[in-house]
Amino acid sequence: MKRSKKAILRSQADKLWKLKIIEDKTICEVCKNELVETAHHFFPKGMFGHLRYDLDNGIAIGRSCHFSHHHKGDPRVHQKIIAERGVKWFNKLKNKSRETPASYQTIKYYKSKIKELQ
Repeated sequence: MKRSKKAILRSQADKLWKLKIIEDKTICEVCKNELVETAHHFFPKGMFGHLRYDLDNGIAIGRSCHFSHHHKGDPRVHQKIIAERGVKWFNKLKNKSRETPASYQTIKYYKSKIKELQ
């Protein structure tokens, strides 16, 4: 099945966002022990699509911490991130999460995000 232009651009933007989040980071931001393997969205991209490519919403995280958060529902993961990054960071991001953009997820939107992330 052929992917749409929008799906291809979204995939490109996702990869660039992940690279930006994990660049220069080798140790998990949560446990400080394991190697970084992925970029985690603090506010879930499925519920907060307008924060999908927000660099403040990205956490460089290891596999076991990511698994603990998503599959075990461990609240300590986000608690540790807030403790590390600070309440000011959290409040700023929370305020952004409440914003409702007029339009996103268009081809033009993805092209602009790719340009920003390059």
